[in-house]
Amino acid sequence: MNKFKILVLIFLCVSFSAISQDEKDSTEVKSLSEEQYDAEEQRQEEKERKRRNKGQVKTISGDKYHSGGFGAVSFKGTTYLDQSMILGGLRGGWIINRAVAMGFEAWGIIPSATLSDVYPLADVVVLGGYGGFFIEPILFSNQVIHVTFPISGGAGWLGYQEKFSNYDYYGSIVSDDVFWYVEPGAAIEVNVSRNFRMDFGASKRFTQDLTLLNTKADAFDEWSYFLTLKFGGF
Repeated sequence: MNKFKILVLIFLCVSFSAISQDEKDSTEVKSLSEEQYDAEEQRQEEKERKRRNKGQVKTISGDKYHSGGFGAVSFKGTTYLDQSMILGGLRGGWIINRAVAMGFEAWGIIPSATLSDVYPLADVVVLGGYGGFFIEPILFSNQVIHVTFPISGGAGWLGYQEKFSNYDYYGSIVSDDVFWYVEPGAAIEVNVSRNFRMDFGASKRFTQDLTLLNTKADAFDEWSYFLTLKFGGF
């Protein structure tokens, strides 16, 4: 009788062990099947994503897009007929994906340059201004110091006004004209804070159709050196 009980116990232990092993193997097979299923599903999703993107138009902004904008005050130093000249300007632009800015600008001449050899009856003061559209590619804009390449174009007006040195008053406009311009440049830009940047740069102005009294047509085609203070969301 004791032998019979021992045999029954041994049989039951072997049976339970076999059942446990089968359940373990089944669980492992199930787990392995789930991993294979997930991997296959990921492969199918990746294949579908590539198929959708195959015919998609590529852009400079890529899949991610960022938009910003700024307003700026700028000062520019240049020369005109060997006289120093200062210009003040305003700029406003839209920044696309931190890679390029575009907008409008306007510059006005601060009347400080006086010429004595273009008009025989009196000295003259140079007046005028210009403005138009600009586009400004930006490289490495997330770095503290980076570079930009502003290019602008538009129209302007330039004129000579009489200045009588013996009398403290100004006379009439003795010569003036309108012109077209293109002005490419380059600048080093510094990220002072999240909403404030400073530009230090140079540009070369090219004009067309400028005709003034006793003045060369390319007299306003000079190098300029500028400081720009930008405020906005970059």
